[in-house]
Amino acid sequence: MASLKKLMLLSSCLTLTFNVFAINDLPRKELDLSIEKLYHTIPDISKLNMQARLDKLSSSFVGKPYILGSLGEGHNAYFDQMTLYRFDGFDCETFVTSVLALALANNPSEYKVCLQKLRYQNGKIGFINRNHFTALDWNTNNQQQGYVKDITRNFTDKNNQPVYKVAEAIVDKPSWYQHLSSKSIRLNSPDAKETEKRLSRLKQRGSKLAVAKEQIDYLPLTALFDAKGVPNLHLFKQIPDAAIIEIVRPNWDLTQAIGTHLNVSHLGFAFWKGDQLIFRQASSNFGKVVDVPLMDYLKEALPSPTIKGINVQIVLPEKPLNAQCSAK
Repeated sequence: MASLKKLMLLSSCLTLTFNVFAINDLPRKELDLSIEKLYHTIPDISKLNMQARLDKLSSSFVGKPYILGSLGEGHNAYFDQMTLYRFDGFDCETFVTSVLALALANNPSEYKVCLQKLRYQNGKIGFINRNHFTALDWNTNNQQQGYVKDITRNFTDKNNQPVYKVAEAIVDKPSWYQHLSSKSIRLNSPDAKETEKRLSRLKQRGSKLAVAKEQIDYLPLTALFDAKGVPNLHLFKQIPDAAIIEIVRPNWDLTQAIGTHLNVSHLGFAFWKGDQLIFRQASSNFGKVVDVPLMDYLKEALPSPTIKGINVQIVLPEKPLNAQCSAK
């Protein structure tokens, strides 16, 4: 349990620096073959519903290493030349996004389209367009596209009363960009002078972005557990299989570290295994993709001064989408 506690206190997907240098994109044929192989290793995948697709696809990555900032915009990018696609390691956001893209697609070309639409505003690849902020960018853009739906407000207590609360934060993107360091510029042929030039340009572009208010619904830990830490099974049983779970820290003050407040620090999938609800996530603490009991995971967060609850979303499409990855 000590490792779980440490994870809950320290885990965050959004940071200023990365632990890896840029790597070249996999050759197209090699990437396509790896995707085809992944689909073919799951028996009768075409017959599975979306929940089962998400479960089977994500389970194939359990044990893969945690790599912070595992994806970038590819070798032709100006700011971040980390590969656009990979399956050898993930952070919490790239894990959820990559698995969801695979589940919404049937082949390599469809996967690439889905990943771009999930990860970038309007599907336009670029550092500025990337969904850096979970609640403000990732949730909003992917809800609007019909990929996911927030169902947090649907949860009710035994009196059929809603239990959700709303977290609010002012996300200062210009300030966040000013806090970026040279480690955010990942080039396949690093050059200190060129890196600083590109960092300066990135900060300049970021300074023109809007400061925005973000809101996100959450189920309070005080509703999910009683005063003695006993889980409220009535609420937990309302979490659907293959739901996306986001850890909510209302108005989390990270201004000293990254220049802004946030509401979400981590995300993963929830799957029912018999009577147990597991949380499948790319974990910085464990250093890999792991399954942990969600109730235990959240119980360890009860003493946290910042973690206050979870947001719950479902994947809307019931089957893979078309070649344009269009859900509407």
